[in-house]
Amino acid sequence: MASVQCPSSSPLRLFVDKERNKVVVGEASGDFIDALLSFLTLPLGTIIRLRSAEVGCINNLYRSVLNLNTQVFWNGICKKILLCPRNPFEKLCQRLKFNVDDTEPTKYFMCAFCRLRGDSSEKLLSTFAGASCPCGRLMDQQVTVGEENSNLTGDGDGVFVRGEGMYLIFDDLTVLQNSACNTIHQLVQLGYTDFTKLSEVSANVGLNQIMDLLKRALISTSSLTDVFLGPEAGVSVSSFTPLLASQNVCSSSPSCNNLRIIVSKSKNKILYAEAEKDFTDFLFSFLSMPLGSTLKLLDGNVNLGSMHNLYKSVKGLNPWFLSYPSKCLPSSRLGNMKVASQHGCKKQPLDVCEESLSFQTVKLFEPRCADGRREAEGFVRIPSLFAIMDDLRVTPLMCTSSISFLQKLQVPFNDLEEHKVTIHQTEALNLLGASLTSKAALTNGLFYLVEKQKEEGLNLVQTKRVLKTISKEKLEEF
Repeated sequence: MASVQCPSSSPLRLFVDKERNKVVVGEASGDFIDALLSFLTLPLGTIIRLRSAEVGCINNLYRSVLNLNTQVFWNGICKKILLCPRNPFEKLCQRLKFNVDDTEPTKYFMCAFCRLRGDSSEKLLSTFAGASCPCGRLMDQQVTVGEENSNLTGDGDGVFVRGEGMYLIFDDLTVLQNSACNTIHQLVQLGYTDFTKLSEVSANVGLNQIMDLLKRALISTSSLTDVFLGPEAGVSVSSFTPLLASQNVCSSSPSCNNLRIIVSKSKNKILYAEAEKDFTDFLFSFLSMPLGSTLKLLDGNVNLGSMHNLYKSVKGLNPWFLSYPSKCLPSSRLGNMKVASQHGCKKQPLDVCEESLSFQTVKLFEPRCADGRREAEGFVRIPSLFAIMDDLRVTPLMCTSSISFLQKLQVPFNDLEEHKVTIHQTEALNLLGASLTSKAALTNGLFYLVEKQKEEGLNLVQTKRVLKTISKEKLEEF
């Protein structure tokens, strides 16, 4: 991983309610706001790697990938993609004064032998060192290329917002442009009619404080108080409101393979699910999804500490118009991010696209397929069968003793009940939201399907009884 250089500090002006020991509002420069907004560009796998605290149970998903044998995946690169996913705004974030993402910057490699060939055959370019070239040699010669449609790098003062501007920042990470009207409106809403109850505190913010804010922002609604007044006194807040099947945004969306889920009847919870390649690929792809994309997909149904306020603030900002080739505001793109190139999962029910890279004279090597030339086949090698535990621990079943696996469950067989379900868009969103807010993602994300099946089964039995009674009465009349 690339080393992170500690930049100089940035001033932060805070106004504190001493009686409540709470930061009410602060004034910050564009450097500080840029650092906060960059949280939205971080893939979930990167957030897990950078943070020490638990986030729902998606940490278990990350640890499962870390502990799985490389043979489970197409190659070691697939595993690396999930453990160290790239930021889709990588080049922009490299310009930040405080960049928390220490992921190795993208480099390009070719097979030295194929590069020097004089024939007209298509040459392959890899964004990962050591990929296996179809000719049998390694693609390990670093080269410099020009991307036709790479992420915008910008050439102005500032990254996501105007660099020299001042902004209001509130304890729950709501960001507003610095104006007297905004200040009055927000303070009145918070119960303050003037500044008599507020004391000014000056702070110097460095990379350590930005990292601490990342740690608190996903679980606390008082992030500034937690970091700058400490000790961490904020109440951890994370919740998700599951969608119902009738709320499907697109009923015709693609589905993952059917799942067999095993339920404990006495505990009313899902113990585990048996899944094949497509669903496991989809589940692993959570790790490469940027936080901003995740919040957009969940569309207000998830409460991740202060992060949802930060995300909502993007739409209200009017950042400086940077000199970008595509003439788009970088902050507006934060609300509509894609997954980094070669980090997505195509066989999945969510509307998540990946960035595309193209080059004039070479073709991009695809590490997620057998020979690097075809369309991506996902991360997991075929054939594979996995046990997905309720807390998203993943175990390959092909080489695991089923007897030992069942012994570890420590559940009587007559308490187990099998159900078959299909994962469409609603179920996929529920799993994503539950993975970030719960220690029981399968139960909180999918158990309503079990209840629905039981209800339908009960209704069917009752209907049959009614029909049987009617038929019997008619027979007696005859």
